[in-house]
Amino acid sequence: MGMLLLSLRNVLRNRRRSLATIAAVAAGLTAVNLFGGYIANVYAGLQVQAVAGERLGHLTVMKKGMLLEGKIHPRRYMFSAEESARVSRIIQESGQVRLVSPRISVNGIASNGKVSTIFIGEGLVAEDAEILRGELAEGAGGRLIPGRSYGAALSSDLAALLGYAVGDTVTLLTSTLDGQANAMDAEIVDVFNTGNANTNDKYLLLPFSFTQNLLFTDRVERFVVLLEDEALTEPKRQQLLAGLAAAGFEVEIHSWRELSSFYTQVKNLFDMIFGFIASIVFVIAAMSIANTISMTVVERTREVGTLRALGLKTTGVVRMFSLEAAWLALIGIAIGGALTLLIATLVNGAGISYTPPNSSYAVALLVDLDWPRIAVVALAVLLLALVSALLPSLRAARRDIVDALSHI
Repeated sequence: MGMLLLSLRNVLRNRRRSLATIAAVAAGLTAVNLFGGYIANVYAGLQVQAVAGERLGHLTVMKKGMLLEGKIHPRRYMFSAEESARVSRIIQESGQVRLVSPRISVNGIASNGKVSTIFIGEGLVAEDAEILRGELAEGAGGRLIPGRSYGAALSSDLAALLGYAVGDTVTLLTSTLDGQANAMDAEIVDVFNTGNANTNDKYLLLPFSFTQNLLFTDRVERFVVLLEDEALTEPKRQQLLAGLAAAGFEVEIHSWRELSSFYTQVKNLFDMIFGFIASIVFVIAAMSIANTISMTVVERTREVGTLRALGLKTTGVVRMFSLEAAWLALIGIAIGGALTLLIATLVNGAGISYTPPNSSYAVALLVDLDWPRIAVVALAVLLLALVSALLPSLRAARRDIVDALSHI
């Protein structure tokens, strides 16, 4: 305890230098913590968008080869009606599953009788879609009406291209699994923004049975699985792979992270940027502390010589300067944490919004308090401070006592 108090008093000897070092550490940590909180909020939003907005659930079960060969020979890689019932039952009985929803993709031409344009769509059970919506905001993601077997939800730009609104009828033309043309009329029950500029002019949602009739099939392309907890994703995947293989099904199971390329790309980019910014902050903090300790060692050379002459060992000198470096880091960490909390609160209450790249609507600028990341960054700064103090303190401790006492 005495050494701790002594090292703190030594830090306060030269207040101007110590304050400059503490300010550099605090400012750097605040910047890193705020950016880390921002990307944590972005990741959470992207997860909700992928699981609920893109309707990917936590896991997607399909026959092996569906993602590649299934685009050429879809019928070959789809579950028959009998297989669908068995697969759905096996997944439900595996436990910790909230929802198993059949899906089927469709594409073709949408027309209003005068103007036609391409569409890509998805057939899903309306009741399942309501469960899957989860944390999505009201009006986001598109909604089908349970019991409305011919109701369709159109993306807003597609509806604008065709001049449609809720209540109008759209004609959909596509090719069945046998390669024959088929057309059906659907009533528009919702117009929604997909949130992606690349799909907002061509995407629509259809009732599952309607899509099967449009494609003239009773088959299922894939099953979307919603779990009770996102943390169960990987263990459940392994469990289902084993269970379905034992039942004779050769399947592939993909997580929402694997299927949401946008989430993966954004996360990789932000992780790289965070690492780059954190590296710069760590270097600045380490150099500031090392410079402060080095100057302190030079100024207190005679003091160190006196302490050594009185019996203080080399390890004691190193410990003394290391504690001073730790105090500089800890005070900077405390101030940086307080500034992070203050600025995050101000930003979150300011109501700032922006439009992200490739998005078709504005989102709120929010900063989460990512405590695990904040703790890791703080620990890294503290360790760097101790390492930075090691070399100058060793140099001072190993200096000849007579030379140190005669230092001017």
